[in-house]
Formats: sequence, structure tokens, C-alpha cells
Amino acid sequence: MPKRIIFSVGFSYPIDKAKFVSFNSDQSLLDADIILFCPRILPIYSSDSDYQGKPLISESDSFRLVEDSYHWLSELKIAFDSGKTIIIFLAKLEEVFIYTGQDEHSGTGKSKFTQKSVELYNNYYSIPFDFEKIVPKKGKEIKVTKDLGVLATYWNNFSSYSDYEIYLEGKIPKPILTTKTGNKVVGAIYEGEKGSIILLPPIHYDEDSFTYYDDDGEECWTDEAIEFGKRLEFCILEIDKILQSQRIGTPPPEWTRKDEYRLKKEPILETRIKSITKNIEEFQNTLSDLLLELEQECSLRRLLYETGPQLEEAVIGGLKLLGFKAEQYKDSESEFDAIFICPEGRFLGEVEGRDNKAVSIEKLSQLERNIHEDFAREEVSQYAKGVLFGNAFRLKPPSDRSEFFTEKCFSGAKRSKVALVRTTDLFNVAKYLKENKDIPFAKKCRESIMSTEGDIVKFAPIPEKTKNRKEK
Repeated sequence: MPKRIIFSVGFSYPIDKAKFVSFNSDQSLLDADIILFCPRILPIYSSDSDYQGKPLISESDSFRLVEDSYHWLSELKIAFDSGKTIIIFLAKLEEVFIYTGQDEHSGTGKSKFTQKSVELYNNYYSIPFDFEKIVPKKGKEIKVTKDLGVLATYWNNFSSYSDYEIYLEGKIPKPILTTKTGNKVVGAIYEGEKGSIILLPPIHYDEDSFTYYDDDGEECWTDEAIEFGKRLEFCILEIDKILQSQRIGTPPPEWTRKDEYRLKKEPILETRIKSITKNIEEFQNTLSDLLLELEQECSLRRLLYETGPQLEEAVIGGLKLLGFKAEQYKDSESEFDAIFICPEGRFLGEVEGRDNKAVSIEKLSQLERNIHEDFAREEVSQYAKGVLFGNAFRLKPPSDRSEFFTEKCFSGAKRSKVALVRTTDLFNVAKYLKENKDIPFAKKCRESIMSTEGDIVKFAPIPEKTKNRKEK
């Protein structure tokens, strides 16, 4: 049998010949002969807050997670139908909340507000099975229900490394491993006309004894790990070899492709398949472009609810719409959330999002330190004007939020003449400028930031003519 290509999706084991593929990759599985798949999504997709006690994935990563999960769901189905050997390691259940892209409206008049809709999601949405129930329970005692067949060598070598992290309830076609009680499935085999999917408990190993760092700081496998990987590779190849021998028929000789042996409908079906495949590729390219465009279009809304790097990027985007040349700054000694310049002056910004609190004096102190650190740089000849961007009580609708900055923060801002910007206010003017080319209004917004000292920036009112035009 020719050399078999192994893809390892979502996890890395010391198998020399296996290609590691990240869960957020768009890699096709048709390039592989054997697929090892582990559905882990945390911490690949960012979560800066919780919702009902579970991680709430950021808006942009919510779309990526759904897209990536659908990608693997589709790829695993195609690989299964194409005769691949697929081993899925049943990792622990990771439940998260994601943004749906839909808005929920409530209230009327001044009390009307919009809240983003979220829904529960988990890492098993990428698996092509509808499990009746996935129970997140851990255990070591595993019972073999019947003759292991193709898994005999593997289980003999790796049962001691295989602790289950979930068990399955409901109808499972061919269970092979269960909990000690015998009625909770932790391993099974699905056999199709061509391919096979094997569900197994994940393999656990001691990272301290399997990895080390070389003189260049690169993480490497130890000799013990490499030996472990060789045994694992042998067992996986043995499983694939047996499965292939059970389902492989005689390959059609080349002479059978001559016209005299082809059936009348074959070329018609081949032409249709080729046409549909081309359409699918075009639709997938269009879908990818639209999803990227939607993500970019929605990025400004992060000013209303984000924190951390996502909020910093949204602030930079908002400032650019106001006519600033804005960027984050980082070198070997300094790191600033935002440096932005315009004809009106040069500014240095600090960005902070808080879940259920106002922005405190600590962030203002950080801003002041950054201003001095920035001035100390050789290429800087004047102190930058300080601007503190705050997104307080970020998970509430803007109309329900109270103070954005603490009293101490106000006092400190007055002393250092720092401008305070509520990111919700920045969103309103940036949204207007994104939808309307209004150079004079953008200048007024920049001047408002420059002229404000020790207080919240009050941007110029959004021109009424735009509002009236929208109402018609």
C-alpha cells in the first residue's frame, strides 16, 4: 500500500508523519488518507466575558466559529463518503454563547433599546452526528463491550492513556467502549459503504516528560514522546490497513475506461458533476467574501460592547473615520493603545472596557505614564494630548448605563487636562461619518477632542438633514 498521509486536526501528538491542522484552518481533508480529529474550540476563539456562567464569544469570532465548525462538518462528511479512515477523539464538552447576528428590540419611545441576540453553541457542532445527549463527565474505568477487532492493538497499547471526558446517551449504532456500568458509551465505530469513523476517548500524556525547550526557546518532543508517537502511528496505520482491506475491491483496469465499455449516461453525469462542483466553488468564494465584508462592516459596533484588543481596534477604526491618522504602537520598550494625529494636533490614547464598573483612576495613571514614556522617545519633541476612551458597563444598552468614569478619574483628568471619550459617543459620530462624507463635521469632532480638558468630550450634534432624509 502507498504511503498514507495523516492529518491531525485540533491537537498535536508526536507523530512524525502527521500534519497538524488548526481548528480555524480552511484545509481540505481530501488531501489526507487518515484523519485524527479533536473538536476543541477554546481558547482559539476569544471570549472577554461570560453569559449565564459560560464564555461569551466575541461577535467577530462568533461568525468565525460557526463558519469553521460548518467547514469541518462538511469536510468530515465528504471524507467519510470518500473512503477515509477518521478517528474522532471525544474531547470534553465546551459550551459557549455566540452572537447570532440578529438584534432583539424591546420597549418603546425613549425606553426603547436594542440588544444583540445570543445562543448556546458547543464544540460538537463540527461532528457529523446528531448525538441524543452528550454528558460532560470524566472517568478512567472503561469497559470493552465486544471483540475490539480493528482496535485490538491500539487499545492494548493506549487504554492506560485513555480517560474519557464525556459519555454519550441514546442510540449508538456500534458501541465498543462504555463506562464501567456498561450503559454509557465512550467509544464506537460508524461504518459506511466506503469510509469509517471511530469515536475514542482522547489520549492524555504528561507534557512535562514529553516536551522541552531547546537553546533557541523552541518547544521540542523528548525521546520518550517520539517513541510514544511511533507506537501510536503504527497502531493508527494498522487500523487503517485493516479497514481498507475490508472494503477495497479490485481497482478498475485502465482499459475499462475506453468508450466501448462506458455506459451511455456516464458522460452526462460527469458533465453535471463538473458544473455543480464549479458552482459550489464560486458560491463558497462569494460566501467567504461576504462574510469578511460583513465582519468588517460590523467591526465599528465593537465600540458599544467590547473590551481589550477588540475594543482598541474599534477605537482606531472610529478615529480614522474622524479623519485621524491612527495606529497602535509597540516596540521593544513601549506599547500604547493608540497614537493618532491630525492637523489639530497629536494625541495618545488609553482604551478601557469594564463589565459592570466605571473606568477608574488606574487607567488614567497608566495614560499619564504612557505620555511621559512617549515624550522620552528620541523622535518625539512635544507632549501628546492624552485621551482616555472608556466603555463602562459594556454589556448593558447605552441608554441603561450610568457613569462612565469615576469621580477620582474626573479629578485626575482635570489636573492633567486629559479628554475623556465615551466609546458609545464615538460610535454615534463614527457611524454617521462612515455613512456620510462630511469633512466639516469630522473636523468639528477632532476639534472637540482637542479642546476638551478634564471632562467628557461633547461631540457636535449629528446634522439634522441626514436624520430627516432617513425618516422620509
